Amino acid sequence: MNTCIRLSLALAVGLSLSGCATTSEFASAPAAAPAQQSTKYSPRIEDDAAYIAYVERTARRRGIIVHWVHKPVKRNVDIKD
Repeated sequence: MNTCIRLSLALAVGLSLSGCATTSEFASAPAAAPAQQSTKYSPRIEDDAAYIAYVERTARRRGIIVHWVHKPVKRNVDIKD
C-alpha cells in the first residue's frame, strides 16, 4: 500500500511539473512571417460545377437527395504575364 501511495504521489508531481513546461517566454513568441514567393502562376480554386451537376442529376433520377459537405473543387492555374 505504501508503494502505491508513493507511486501515485510521484506521478502527480511529474504530471504537474510537465504542465508548467510551456510557460517560458518562447511559448508565446510570435510566429515567423511566411516568406513571400514571387511566381508567374496565379492558382484559383473553384467548384467543379460539371461534376456537381452530374452527381445531382444522377441522384435525382434515383430519388436520392444530395447534401454536399465538401463540394468537389478543381484547381486552375492562370499564368500571369
